Amino acid sequence: MARSPISAKGRCAAKSGNRCSRRTALAGILGMLVTGGRGAAYGSAFSGNTRSADEGIEVGPCLMVDGPPTQAGLGGFDPVGEIRLLIRQGDAPESRTLTKSIDDFICWGTCPDLRPGENYLYFLDGTLLSGNWQGWENGLLRWRHARIGDLQVPTEQLAGLVVAAPSSTLARDRLLDRIAAGSSEYDRLILTNGDELRGRVLHGDTSAVRMLSDFGAVDVSTSRVAAVGFRGSGVPPTVAGSVTLGLEDGSRLIVRGPANGRYPLVIELQTGKDSGTSPIHQLRLAERAAEPETWEFSAAVKYLHAFGGRVDYLSDRTPAEYLHVPYLTYAQPLGRDRTPRGAYLRSGGTLYLKGLGTYSACRATYALAKQFQGFCAEVVMDDAARGRGDAACRAVVDGSTVWRTDSLRSAIAPAAVNLDVSNAERLDLIVEFGPRADELDYVDWLNARLIR
Repeated sequence: MARSPISAKGRCAAKSGNRCSRRTALAGILGMLVTGGRGAAYGSAFSGNTRSADEGIEVGPCLMVDGPPTQAGLGGFDPVGEIRLLIRQGDAPESRTLTKSIDDFICWGTCPDLRPGENYLYFLDGTLLSGNWQGWENGLLRWRHARIGDLQVPTEQLAGLVVAAPSSTLARDRLLDRIAAGSSEYDRLILTNGDELRGRVLHGDTSAVRMLSDFGAVDVSTSRVAAVGFRGSGVPPTVAGSVTLGLEDGSRLIVRGPANGRYPLVIELQTGKDSGTSPIHQLRLAERAAEPETWEFSAAVKYLHAFGGRVDYLSDRTPAEYLHVPYLTYAQPLGRDRTPRGAYLRSGGTLYLKGLGTYSACRATYALAKQFQGFCAEVVMDDAARGRGDAACRAVVDGSTVWRTDSLRSAIAPAAVNLDVSNAERLDLIVEFGPRADELDYVDWLNARLIR
């Protein structure tokens, strides 16, 4: 195996008030490697969804398993796992339809974020459904969604309920992860001050929640409750074959499948909508953990992420080795679908569901064992950098640098990377100190994935 391109021994010795240059800071930490010729870097990648005058189509960033990001509209999804994309070519008056298998597709559009202050229902399959809760008792929760209508959901099918999404994105993300962790022993009331009451939730409505705890029955004002976590095993990670849909209201619907070779999902684009409004899709989702068991409704789909069989996300794999060398303070963990602080990955105000969150200076090593053909990612500075991050990044295959950027800053659009890793044993992703040492160097490797 090739020698590690980052050492744990070296550090930049700096006195208070002094800064060292990137080259000096890295002298004892990162070994310089010869640039190889195995990879190709595409240009700037993602941007937000935009409207097209053609048939009322909403055009958004589209990412395939192979090749650079492009722009397309979402035309539909079939139960056999075929996705229809609408693509404009040059000055052609109409879009052409491109049909892709779910195995060749990564994602389309931009994922809407949760809205501060609103209610969200968190299902055990990972579905987040916006709306308004009407109350629950006897293990049955009543919920109203603006598009789907009135639902009745057994609490045993729920991870929890977000009573009011926090305004801070970091607090919001940590609250979701706290609910998702679950508990097989007790229900939880997560209060707005961060405290937690444990016991058995008896019933609740928009005014108060009653819990049976070790101290007897307790009534807690709903205004003091940030979330309710129901007893259960928690939310499992995303599995291959599933599809995530992002709706305009912040809902994220998880569709498991396929069963008997078919997905319980149909999406059709409804054209001819009034200008100035989002294009509407007709959706049909079967086998839901609620009454009715089939949801049929119209909504604006803003995001679709398909987890096909040809892709292994690095965030779903345990690295063979991870090393962070702090500039002065403490070591930062590797973020898997999160930043090292525990927030979802965000860049330019856009939420990303998959990727690695890193901080300078670090190296994440993955054993490939000659099992993969390619590696792809979009490298960008996370919004957590607050406009001040500046780092150098490299991708190293079997000891040879095959891709690099010497100055990744917050104002720079994602750099799309596509590397040939056929017959490779090892992949190292490296983030080096920038000119301001490690100041807010939150680097995201968005949708970092190995391709079979």
